[in-house]
Amino acid sequence: MENPSTPMKPKKNSALIAVIAVVVVVVIVGSFIGIDYNHLFPKKVTTVTPTPTPSNQVLYVYPGVSGPANSNHLLGGCVLAEMKGAAVPAASAQLMAYLLNPAIQKACEAATGFIPVDQGAYTSSPSTTVPTIYSPHNATVTVYYYSSISTADVSYVTSVLNNFHTAYPNINVEPSFITATNIVSDISSLVTANSHANVVMTIDNLDVGTLFYDSYLFNLTSWVNTITSGAQVISSINQLNNYEVSVFGGTYFLTQLVNVPLVWMDYTAMKKAGITSPPTTYTQLYTDAKTLYTYYNDTGMINFQGHGGASTPTELYQWMVQFDGNPMVFNDTGDIQAMEYIYNLSQYFSPDYKTSYWATYTGLASNTYTVMYYQWPGSVNLTKLGMTPYNSTDTALNESLNALKGGVFLRSPVAWIGEWQDIMDNTVWKVVEDHSGLSSLVSALNSANSHMDSYLSSLYGSHVAQLYEQGYYKPVSV
Repeated sequence: MENPSTPMKPKKNSALIAVIAVVVVVVIVGSFIGIDYNHLFPKKVTTVTPTPTPSNQVLYVYPGVSGPANSNHLLGGCVLAEMKGAAVPAASAQLMAYLLNPAIQKACEAATGFIPVDQGAYTSSPSTTVPTIYSPHNATVTVYYYSSISTADVSYVTSVLNNFHTAYPNINVEPSFITATNIVSDISSLVTANSHANVVMTIDNLDVGTLFYDSYLFNLTSWVNTITSGAQVISSINQLNNYEVSVFGGTYFLTQLVNVPLVWMDYTAMKKAGITSPPTTYTQLYTDAKTLYTYYNDTGMINFQGHGGASTPTELYQWMVQFDGNPMVFNDTGDIQAMEYIYNLSQYFSPDYKTSYWATYTGLASNTYTVMYYQWPGSVNLTKLGMTPYNSTDTALNESLNALKGGVFLRSPVAWIGEWQDIMDNTVWKVVEDHSGLSSLVSALNSANSHMDSYLSSLYGSHVAQLYEQGYYKPVSV
């Protein structure tokens, strides 16, 4: 499967932002009193105390600590969208309805690891009902289907499309499995050429922003209820789909393939250190991190996606939102509190954190770290991990469902999210790695804000930069 990608750099086009990115209110509250790293316990390089072999270890997974007033979780994965100008939009809608069916969603989770967005997919016998949108008596048409799903999942998706054609023989689907950035390029070329092809896409939720702001997407608002009438969309996901109307002036994409970050723990190793339940507050998480550090010979046992690239900024985005921040501006009160907390917690990070990214989790089995905070379930191969689940209900799928029910948000799909990631990675995260002090951290956050402001002024004009500083661009949250 594919995790959140690094989006393509936007073209220099002032019209790109003459758009309607809309204020989204994110109701998340949290704080932590900063403690300077240099006042914490010094690190020692020692050998970790041996733990049981993987076959005797218990794996505990849960949504993690949330802000005091919320439990919103970041959505990774892909959305469904349609290119504007289609000659036969009903045929495209038929394909989208099929892909969102609970039975298809359930099978997709089993094959790819993506979490279903339909409540019915979590039952033993999910509905197979798909609304009839393009009549079997209508003329034969072709729908071009683009997907940025990983190459490992292509064979499964191909089988789904083959089954679709059997059910709807008058709709030929021609698939193209390419990267999200290449999808953007292809759609741009088609729209520029005034194409009326029927095009449906499964595209990374970050890259869809470029297509929206370039006005390349079809407005699905009048079709949403019809497309999803055979599904049982989870309430928070349904709210997210509907909320697009107020955010973007219409529904231009539907959440399809979800990945939601969870916390993974070696429960056996935690119990040895005297911790019998997962932390429920940020204060408790900090205390447990210190306890594990002391028990395991002054070695950090909390792992973090500190690899850099797209994974680290994505991780930080999640934390900032849960501290009631607006990550897009870098330096509002919640952003600063989140980064101060992470800075202090980093005293107890596993040495592995500097190389950890989307697919890092196997250190749980060898206990080079006891807690992986966070990791995407679609990246975790439980068979390879070889640990025993805490109980029959403590599964990645069930805990993902709990996270989805608690509330969800998408990163603001602006065309310049790639630049935001670069600034976060190279300006802010570097201070955490260098442990250069809390004052340096605040300075880095302010610098990141100034850098983003200058970038927007240069490429999109002063008006966009002013909107940015006013907090106009925010996480899309329900």
